[in-house]
This record gives sequence, structure tokens and C-alpha cells, in this order.
Amino acid sequence: MKIKTISLGILSLFLIMVMPAYAEVTEFSIEKSFYTSEEGIVFVGTTNEKNSMINIVIENPNEKESYFIGATSDSNGEFKTTPKNVSNFFSVIGTYQFTAFSIQKSDGISISLEFDGNKVLEETFSILELNSIEDKITEVDKTVSFSVSITDSTFTNPIYSLENAPTGATIDSTGQFVWTPTPSHGNIEDVNYDFNIIVNADDQEDKESVTIIVKKAYEQPVAEPVAEPVAEPVAEPVAEPVAESTIASFVDTSKDPQSYVDRYNNEETYKEWFDSNYSQYSSIYQAVGLEEPKFGICGYGTLLNPDGVCEIVVTEPIEKEGGGCLIATASYGSELAPQVQMLREIRDNQLMNTESGSAFMTTFNEAYYSFSPYIADMERESPVFKEIVKASLTPMLSTLAIMESAESESEVLGLGLSVIALNLGMYIGLPAFGIVKVIQLRKN
Repeated sequence: MKIKTISLGILSLFLIMVMPAYAEVTEFSIEKSFYTSEEGIVFVGTTNEKNSMINIVIENPNEKESYFIGATSDSNGEFKTTPKNVSNFFSVIGTYQFTAFSIQKSDGISISLEFDGNKVLEETFSILELNSIEDKITEVDKTVSFSVSITDSTFTNPIYSLENAPTGATIDSTGQFVWTPTPSHGNIEDVNYDFNIIVNADDQEDKESVTIIVKKAYEQPVAEPVAEPVAEPVAEPVAEPVAESTIASFVDTSKDPQSYVDRYNNEETYKEWFDSNYSQYSSIYQAVGLEEPKFGICGYGTLLNPDGVCEIVVTEPIEKEGGGCLIATASYGSELAPQVQMLREIRDNQLMNTESGSAFMTTFNEAYYSFSPYIADMERESPVFKEIVKASLTPMLSTLAIMESAESESEVLGLGLSVIALNLGMYIGLPAFGIVKVIQLRKN
């Protein structure tokens, strides 16, 4: 028994000394880029241990696996197989998989080789890539359309989509992009709309950045320069010339002059524009050719008429139909801002053209104009509060874009209720849910 134990120990020591150490294959490939059917194929590679035994197995296109060849790494950890005739192992056209490993196949490295009947080469992989897309220039109410394609047509059924695209833009399954900018997309200068076109196919994805420039759509009123009077020498007293019309150049004589006065009194941005560009006039009344009202000793709520009689002044509410959104105008700095224009167009083009929309606007305006002037004043006085209001308006503006597609009475009613529900959920439902969760967490 003692002799058997000693013999077993000597045999184990001999096997440890003779057998190569366990190693991991770190690199594995064929020696040349391709081999013809008449050549012998050679594999090369490296291991992380020297003098290690490497096994290579082959799996043919029919998923039948067999032993291919073995090799031993040298003192540098590199190995190279002896040539094996291609025609002896490659008979079926297709993809063959070779795996090199030391002990466990699962720990090895695999490569795929393609056999086309004449030669063997490493399998190539197609890369999904979009063809470049040039920037586009268009105008309001003009459709821009172009086709998107990929560089490799071997991909089947590519799926196209848009990321951060402007409202109303679409792309179909063939890669056809279509967009018609509405007046709300225009401005007093060119507007750049940057977005991405994405394609997905065979678990690959690629995207291409696109810029569409919407050309200037509106003109901003510009004050005409006022020529300075040139003093002339006076030889003799002359009669004073009859004063010519003092009406400002921006006034359209076909319109009611009072409309300019109303805008001056109700729109802060219009008042600032007039005061900075037409300081030569003592008041908006002089600029539009109206006699400035005289306020005497009449009591509050009355006005002294030209005959010297105090009359009761009936203060009309801010015009609901056609008026501006005071809070949005104060937030974005101008009634020509795209966001304000979008609100105006939804009101005029969708809501006011239907009975349900008109009824909603009547009720909404009575509530809205009871507090909006105060909010707008607070925005103008506090830049921080202005940014907070602007941020809170963003979700509502996103949902209101849904109303741009409403045309009939039923669509206005259905989409309008959906928008109201979305806003109630965002501004009331989500905060309420968060408060309930916080209370529950504190109880736990």
C-alpha cells in the first residue's frame, strides 16, 4: 500500500512537470487575410502563459462541431498552427466558427470565417449609417420635403424616427420627411430648427443632425429718423407757417386712431416701443391725431368732457377676442414671440371658430383677466419670478400644441378636454400624488 502511494505521488509530479500550464487565449486569427481552396490555412494567436497547449475546434454551417488542430505557445506566449488544407475542411458554402482555448471552450476566443466555394476569409459586418443630409431653408406655409436613406441597402426594413423635431414634422417608413411651418414657427428674424433623424435596423442605430431654417416672417415696426431742423438767418420778421399734420408715420389712417391708444394703455411692450422711438410726441394722442382728454376736478370714475361736464367713464374690460396673453407676453418679452403667437393662433383659428370654443374662451377670459395683469407686473419687476413662470408655462405650451390639428366642433371639444385633463394631471395631480407619498413615507 505504501509503495502504491509513493508511485501515485511520483506520477502526479511527473504529469505536473510535463503537461503545459493552464493559459487563456488573448488573441486569435488567421495568418493571412484569405486562403484559396488549394492553400493550407494557418491560425495564429497569443496566450497569457508561455508553453501552453492550445486546442482549436471547428463548427460548420450545419452546426456540426469537430476537433481541428492543436498548438503550443512559445516562450513569448505566441502560437502558430501547422497548415491544414482548406479543401479538407471547407466543403459547404457558408459561415464556419473556430474556437481556440486551453482547457474550457467557454473560456476561449471564437472567430467566424466565410467560405464562398473558392476562398476562405474573415466574416464582414455591415455598419448601419445614414447618408448625410444638407440643411434646408423654407418659409412659413411652404412645405419642405426630402428623402432619407442609408449607405448600405442590405439592411432590411430600416425604421426611421425623429428626435426633438418641430411640431407637425413627420417621417414615414420609406424615409420621406415632410413639414409645413405654420405662422407660429415664424418670427421677426430667421429661426433655426435643429433636430435629429434616427434609423434603427438589425440591432444597430444611427442618427443624423438636421437644421431647417424658417426665413423671416414678420417685420418689426421701425421708427423713421427725424431730421434735425436747420437754422436759417432771419432778415425780417416773417409770418409763422401753418402747422402741418403731426400724425406719426406708423399710423394707418384707415384704422380707428383709438385702437393705437388702447394698445398703448393695455400692452406694456407696445408702450415701451412707442416711448423709445417717438419721444418727439408729448403723448400717444398727439401721435395718432387725437385730442388728449382733459381731466379736471371730477371725482373718481368720471372724465371732464370738452364741454366742461363730468361724465361717467365706463371702463371696458380688456378685449378678450384678439387681445394678447399678458402672462406669456411678459414671460417671453414680446407679443411676437413664437410661444405667444402659437397661443394666439390656437385661440383665433381653433377655439373662436366653434361654439364650444367661444363659450370656453368667454368663461376663461373672465377668470384669467382678473389676475393676469398682476402676474405680468410681478414678472416685469422680478426676473427670477419671470423665469419661474416661464418654466411652469413650458408643459402647458407642449400640450396646447395638440389643439393645432383641431378643425371641427367635435375635434375642438374632444382635444380641448384632453388638454385640460393633461394640465390638471401635471399641475395638480402629480404634485398631490407627491405630497401623499411624502406623508406616507414620514408615517412609515
